[in-house]
Amino acid sequence: MSGNGTDIHTGGDDDTFCKNDPHLYVQIFGTIIFFLAWPLVVLDTKYFPLGRPAAALVGAAFMVIFNIISQDEIYEIEGKMGNLQALFLLVGMMTMSYYFDREGLLRMVALYIFGEGKPMKAVLWRVCLLAGVMAAFITNDATALVLSPLLFKEFIRQGRPKRELLPLALGIATSANIGSSSTIFGNPQNAFISSAAGIPLIDFFTALLPAAILGLAISIGMLHLIFIRELFLQKGDEDEEEPPPEKVEMERVAQTSGTIPEERNAMSMEMDPSADPYLSSQIAEERDRMQDGNPRLTPSGSRHSMKVKEAQEAENEEPVNRIKPFKERTWKELIFAGWLCFIMLFVVVLLTIPPPPTVKSKFNLGLIPLGASILTMLVDSIINRKYAFDAMARVDWTVVLMFMGLFAWIGGFQNTCIPKRIFDGLAEYMNLHTFGGVILFTVFVIIGANIFSNVPLTILIIDRLPDLCGDEKCTGPLGGLILSWVATISGNTSLIGSICNLIVAEKARSTLNYQLTFLRYARFGLASALLVIYCGLPFVYFLGRYAT
Repeated sequence: MSGNGTDIHTGGDDDTFCKNDPHLYVQIFGTIIFFLAWPLVVLDTKYFPLGRPAAALVGAAFMVIFNIISQDEIYEIEGKMGNLQALFLLVGMMTMSYYFDREGLLRMVALYIFGEGKPMKAVLWRVCLLAGVMAAFITNDATALVLSPLLFKEFIRQGRPKRELLPLALGIATSANIGSSSTIFGNPQNAFISSAAGIPLIDFFTALLPAAILGLAISIGMLHLIFIRELFLQKGDEDEEEPPPEKVEMERVAQTSGTIPEERNAMSMEMDPSADPYLSSQIAEERDRMQDGNPRLTPSGSRHSMKVKEAQEAENEEPVNRIKPFKERTWKELIFAGWLCFIMLFVVVLLTIPPPPTVKSKFNLGLIPLGASILTMLVDSIINRKYAFDAMARVDWTVVLMFMGLFAWIGGFQNTCIPKRIFDGLAEYMNLHTFGGVILFTVFVIIGANIFSNVPLTILIIDRLPDLCGDEKCTGPLGGLILSWVATISGNTSLIGSICNLIVAEKARSTLNYQLTFLRYARFGLASALLVIYCGLPFVYFLGRYAT
């Protein structure tokens, strides 16, 4: 238990992460299972369409089946404060994003960024800046969860060219990671490091903010440089390209029209209604309805007739893509919109400002957003008389399950003690008071973050930081600040480097049916991450070395 009342589970907990003398069987089979599941989690190949969430769960299941971790240890791993905190944060922010989306507040942000027909070169830097600032206050993972579907849906609505998808997705993910490095609540590993290493919020902020600002500028510049053709190609100069195969699915998800994919396909193929008696009768009914005063003709098959009816009813009430101006809203809608703005500002304040000395424990990164979402459900029920089912259904439970699978899968590999032994062997050479030691430490963290992901790596080595100053124990926040900076930015080197990246990739697939693959990400991520890390490292080292 730390001094501020927060439980920190670190790599020093041998009972959980690394048994003192693991059996040879555990070492061999734990390593084999880890590296067999690794490509399925990372590459997400279409030739083995399992998907990242299921791949993480399969890896965790095999760790238990082969007794690399026991059934009791599964409950210990999933029940750790750090792991539950991440899950609570995800559920709370996804629930809140539903209410902001429903009230049209997020759509206003998207319209401000995209405008109507703005070129991507004028949009991308705004997306990156917004993602970086949001991540500094509501974490990188929450930013990816809130911002990705919002911008992707607006992308679909405007019918933007497919070539702009990759820089847009990369801009969200990499900028959120960079922006999150500047505050202790920007990402889970910063919260772990700040608490375990005893780094005050002001020291953390002043040491990492200059590096984060520089890193964000470098990342935006590299995005424009690497994707110069995609960003600066004029609409009239575009190459002739076939409509993307996922266009129909994109339109369906975005709900940009009352018709559905099968209907548009049928109309484009000039399908003969007489081939399907039921379809013919449906078309006749819709034609009669049109003659009775409904101007919309939506031929439908039996499988989707109910969806069409619901879409028409919703359309009669309010156009799907229209944002209701505040002056047209009822007093209840205005009160609820005000509540949403107030509660999110209150969450940011609670997570930003340290609690008074009379409060023994600090405000929790997971419970505060979750509590805000629960209160919002209650307020919505009182003011708008609406059930909370829709809000809870908005939670992307596949992302939650992916997190749970990753915790157990990586925990099984940590049980082999191989990561700990590698660190022990290199610790004597990673002296943070020497140039070579700092470089070796950063290389170790970059590689480790892309094998384990940055949060598990931080948990694994946080207790060993005092041993990285040669013959004497390290004092001060230097080790924690360097670990935080490098572990966070190294998340940009590959798709698995950060959970934020995986969230953006999953949202791109679920919203756009677009696959952000390992190689597509690496086209930009590796070079930009290395440049950002080593350009910002002198600022972090100098400010951290002389911090109190």
